[in-house]
Amino acid sequence: MDSNQKIMNLNKETRDIDKLVRDIHKYLVQFTKRNLKKNGLTMPRFMVLWNIKKNQPVNMSFLHEKMYMANSTLTVIVDKLVDEKFVKRYRSPEDRRVVLLELTESGDKLLCKMLYVRQSFLEKALNDLDLQEQDKVIESISSVCNNLESLLKKGDDMDEYS
Repeated sequence: MDSNQKIMNLNKETRDIDKLVRDIHKYLVQFTKRNLKKNGLTMPRFMVLWNIKKNQPVNMSFLHEKMYMANSTLTVIVDKLVDEKFVKRYRSPEDRRVVLLELTESGDKLLCKMLYVRQSFLEKALNDLDLQEQDKVIESISSVCNNLESLLKKGDDMDEYS
């Protein structure tokens, strides 16, 4: 059975959900990139700020693991964020060999602004749904997300789908 036949054997709802999730992601990324550009950021720089904020203080190794970027690329991004005073770089008081990163107040404000703009855009798209319908969407998406996470944890891979 070739790939097209396999795809057509999946139920229509699976194919529709897959397309809708990809489209939602595409529109959110397009909107986010446009607004990041207006504020002098790129998506990788935004993601570095976000990963620092979620886990600060962090070191470069942590960011490298989370972002799947080459160390050289990550260093250039962090250097620029430090130069622009969005990120503070300092040595760990416990181990002077370790360099830590955290957001400055201006970096935190910029990140919060970008998240607010993005989430406001999504909120406008959800305006047609009442709160009960939004709760149903959250419940359904959460269930799918939890199932996908469980499949990954138990080592589900592509062998059975090939």
